[in-house]
Amino acid sequence: MSSPDRGPSPGFSERLSSARAKAAALAATRAAIFREELAEKGVFAAQATAWFGVVVFFGSIAVLLATALIAAVLSKLLGSAIAGVAATLALYAAVIAVGAVLGWKALEKVRPFEFPATGAELAKDFEALSAATAPPPPEKEADEDDLEARYRAESE
Repeated sequence: MSSPDRGPSPGFSERLSSARAKAAALAATRAAIFREELAEKGVFAAQATAWFGVVVFFGSIAVLLATALIAAVLSKLLGSAIAGVAATLALYAAVIAVGAVLGWKALEKVRPFEFPATGAELAKDFEALSAATAPPPPEKEADEDDLEARYRAESE
């Protein structure tokens, strides 16, 4: 079972031990890749949260301005100016719209269940582990040329 130039072939326990060591090293690498992808998604989620925070902040101010506008309209009936309060309300509504659009765009980039690099590397790992745990190929018997050469040498 051993060839003079390769040494003895490893047994099942050695192959299993080697496969275990390789699997542990690969699992650590894949976990690092996963953490990196997860951190990237966290950045996008943080951006979305920040923009929605802007929306909530300016939305609450808009509610206050809407109340002020109603108060101004009632004041106008009594002889006061509305134009300044209405323009301010329009400005805050524009800020809310921009914040909502930017927040939504950032949230679309999160894709919480897609980890393409980790999936591809795990597929490679599975192939490598399958190859590592496969039994070694049987040793090659002497080919026909060697048999023919030995036969000729014996016959001479």
